[in-house]
Amino acid sequence: MNTQQKASLTMNHRFALMSVLLTALVSVTNASEAETNTQETQPNWPSGELLVPKSGFDWGTNIAVGTIASPQEICNVFTHPFFQRPLADYNQLDSMNSDFVWDGIEASSLWVNKKFEAAGVRLDRLTLEQETMQKADYNLSACLNYMKKEAPQLFTFVQDNLLHYLRDECVEQKFRIEKTVDDVGNIIEKKVPLRKTPCLDFNYNSGRYGDWNSTTFALMLVWKEAHPVLANVFKRGLDTLEVRVAERDKELEQERIAQAEAQAKREKQQQARNQKEQVWQQYLAREKTLMEQVYNFSTTGHPNGGSWKYWVQTAPCIVTDGSKTYDTRKINMTAFRMYPEYNEYSGDTEMVSSDGNFRLSTTATIPLDRLQNAWSMAFKECPGRTSTF
Repeated sequence: MNTQQKASLTMNHRFALMSVLLTALVSVTNASEAETNTQETQPNWPSGELLVPKSGFDWGTNIAVGTIASPQEICNVFTHPFFQRPLADYNQLDSMNSDFVWDGIEASSLWVNKKFEAAGVRLDRLTLEQETMQKADYNLSACLNYMKKEAPQLFTFVQDNLLHYLRDECVEQKFRIEKTVDDVGNIIEKKVPLRKTPCLDFNYNSGRYGDWNSTTFALMLVWKEAHPVLANVFKRGLDTLEVRVAERDKELEQERIAQAEAQAKREKQQQARNQKEQVWQQYLAREKTLMEQVYNFSTTGHPNGGSWKYWVQTAPCIVTDGSKTYDTRKINMTAFRMYPEYNEYSGDTEMVSSDGNFRLSTTATIPLDRLQNAWSMAFKECPGRTSTF
């Protein structure tokens, strides 16, 4: 696989690669250790016992509480399905002081306290026996060095969410070249290790291990017997994550449906407006009947009407504006009057055309005599009713 192909992998694939590539880790680590030994730098440390000082006041007595995990065993922790989710999913988990929080995560610190208590360890501040610390840091560094090269997104995730103190420079041993010369003038180069930033740092949380934090997690990573507990902790985290993600996806789906419905409604409304505008343009372009002109003039002040209101004649003497329909022949011509009237609600003066029951009005300024002439022509074409008074 070339570099470009690797770069195109998703985070899920990167995480999944860990389980496939772990088989190569032992040989890679061993080869690195062999090279280190040849150059007389770091020793090829076996895992060995995990030794802890008996108490903060008795540094001379160390107690074995378990086994130091190998680089492969440490990296195997990160093949848990918890680490195979899309990055955005982890935002659904709660956190406190940048550390994850979920029901059951406290099993980690409870287990550590239980093991320390059973072994008679009394530490106010977490530390390991000096050589144990060196071995554990070496193995953790080897795993993280491998992870950084083969699954850099996973390394960044661990850095950002689990081991907050972690720095890139801790994962790889740096050397300086020391030059000497033999008796005949040949230059001899020797690689001398520089002081390495540790990948195992209990000082970040002031040695606190009574709750879930970077210190507790780092201790459990290098403690082989703690790995089943971590697997259970991450299973609970995954269960919480899946529930939260399902809820999020449900909300997103509901939001998507609502947005789709709103968009469909807007499109329908726009389509209706377009259709209404098209009908109006067609109406505006055609010649109007006398009835249409009279009713338009009485309600808009324009014989052609307006896009907001116009009348269409559907049958002789019958017109409609879409919501109301009038038959001119039913208007009482005897009681019919045209007059200005002040509307106290709108504050406008309206020109009214009414017989007491039938009523049309417009706020447009129109001459009364022109309105009277219009209705005279309308009643000539479609005579209304008459009454005694």
